[in-house]
Amino acid sequence: MSSTNIVRHPDVAATALMTKRAWWLVGLNILVPGSAQVLAGSRRFGRFALTTTLVFWTLLVGIVVALLIGREALIPFLAQPIVLWVIALVLVLYALLWLICWIDTVRLSRLPRVDPRVRVAVAALSIVALLSTGGVAVGAAVTAGRTANVLAKLASDTIDITGPDGKPITVGAITGPVNILLVGGDSGGGNAAYGVRGESLNDVTILIHLSPVSHSVTAISIPRDLYVAQPQCTKPNGTVSPAVSQARLNTALSRGGLNCVVESVSALTGLPIQYAAKIEFDGVVAMSDAVGGVPVCLATAINDPYSGLVLSAGAHTLQGAQALAFLRTRHGLSTGSDLQRISNQQVFLSSLMRTIKSSQTLDNPVKVIGLAEAASQHMQLSTQLAQTSTMVSMALALRGIPLDRIAFVQYPSTPTNVRGQSVTLPHVSDAAALIAAISADQAVVTQTLGGAATTSDAPATTGTPTPSASATPTGGAPVELPTGISGQAAAQSTCSTGQTG
Repeated sequence: MSSTNIVRHPDVAATALMTKRAWWLVGLNILVPGSAQVLAGSRRFGRFALTTTLVFWTLLVGIVVALLIGREALIPFLAQPIVLWVIALVLVLYALLWLICWIDTVRLSRLPRVDPRVRVAVAALSIVALLSTGGVAVGAAVTAGRTANVLAKLASDTIDITGPDGKPITVGAITGPVNILLVGGDSGGGNAAYGVRGESLNDVTILIHLSPVSHSVTAISIPRDLYVAQPQCTKPNGTVSPAVSQARLNTALSRGGLNCVVESVSALTGLPIQYAAKIEFDGVVAMSDAVGGVPVCLATAINDPYSGLVLSAGAHTLQGAQALAFLRTRHGLSTGSDLQRISNQQVFLSSLMRTIKSSQTLDNPVKVIGLAEAASQHMQLSTQLAQTSTMVSMALALRGIPLDRIAFVQYPSTPTNVRGQSVTLPHVSDAAALIAAISADQAVVTQTLGGAATTSDAPATTGTPTPSASATPTGGAPVELPTGISGQAAAQSTCSTGQTG
């Protein structure tokens, strides 16, 4: 009798033969699902399973090779919601096929005829193989479906932002320098836990210049009390909010939503803004949780009775409501000013970037999805920013930028009093130097730390990071900003000074 007939029509009374046959069938099913059925079961089903498996493996290998060759071109395509849903469906069907092959292979193995001494081992091997292979497929399907859902949700609630011509901005994937406006609203997003809120103000306004050309990021924090002219702008309902000759910048959001903040910041800086996003309090909480917390150090303690933030001097890992309170605190700082709060935020944001880079968050699909999920629930994006190709190319661009070329700077201004209002006025010459560097797509470095920051080792007012050896040839040496512009690089490890007395 041929070996094929022995496998297909074995002598069931021969325990040694049945044991060897069971090992072979289980092993073949692990290596190539469908092969066990071709040899010992339904050849038609076996050929179908075998062909499907080989096609699936070919596609998988092709995708891996394509990612190695042209990752930046392929990822935006694979990250489209419809493509992700198709991938999820294919993975689920493959897992189902694996399950059917496993059940049929166990049946064909005729375990009751196997040597009792190894029967459990054969069964255990088949179960481990099912859980590892089928489980991976199901897990990947869930991840793909979850990502598709997040991307679809982000695209479902967007807002158009307009350019100087009053028309909606239309841009695609990031290939050159772009400007992104991040706005932190103080409305609480409807969460009653934050109490009754008044008008919605943009208490945090950060203009981010991201460049894959100069390999740099510059995040400009604009004081909320900056007293400047604001142009007319289009509200979400299509009506026009009239221009104002002078007002605090943080009133722009209440004047007409995210687009009014975009137009006001663009008018102030003279820079075009291609993308924008608004985040509420719960978004900060969710995103700090998504990265597993952000380590910060305090040179002196913080005790803020207004926010309830109490932190001792030393190292802390902040997430959730505590991270939000740290970013919002003013009364926990020595002067209680918004300018000090910006500096305190820069301590946190610099550490956040170091955390993201050190934990390779942008290389970890689970963490990236977690961040995107937090964004989808608590952020409103401009229409173009919500496009998958934009978000993917932005993440890829940020991934390749070294920490010492990521600068957090404060828009230069001088505190004063105008008609009984405590405001700040732009420091024109310093602001011009900053905007000139951004317009020329140059990386920048500050010479002065913010008022709430100090170096980790000892109190200091200056701190220039050491440029990385790899950064200078690809993007040029950073431009040194005037001493009147405070801030720090993400590479700088600083501490918050908190209260001093």
